[in-house]
Amino acid sequence: MESFTGSAVHTIDPKGRVFIPTNYREALGGDFTIALNNDLRTIAMYPREIWREKCEAYGRIPDADRVGRNFVRYVMGNTYTGCNLDGQGRILIPQTLRAMFGLMEQKDIRFIGVGEYLELWNIEQYHGLTMTPNDEADRILDYIYDTYFKAPAGHEA
Repeated sequence: MESFTGSAVHTIDPKGRVFIPTNYREALGGDFTIALNNDLRTIAMYPREIWREKCEAYGRIPDADRVGRNFVRYVMGNTYTGCNLDGQGRILIPQTLRAMFGLMEQKDIRFIGVGEYLELWNIEQYHGLTMTPNDEADRILDYIYDTYFKAPAGHEA
């Protein structure tokens, strides 16, 4: 499966339609899902197989787990499956999601490739999320390195 990388700015029309950048279309495939991203901050587009894996993971949350079930209810209630590009390479972003993330009056949006899926951001919200002072960037890099890339004790390279 191809991965999503890079970013692109496109215009969303008054009806909520936006062109999917050409370099993302093949990776997205036909019959994809429009839903929330992993941290519930914006819209994401998932290829069919990736969405299937997410649904399997959500299915492991027991019905007795009220917090977990409320999470699943929120995610699935804001999910649109069976999406396809129109003949011009556009998608219609559901009105509910456009309203949720401040895209009703927004003209420009930013696509961000996030490996297995594609995010669609309100440009102002994305800019606020990514513009961090250098000391904050250093803290984030230290966290990522220590959590995911540092060899466990006794297993130094």
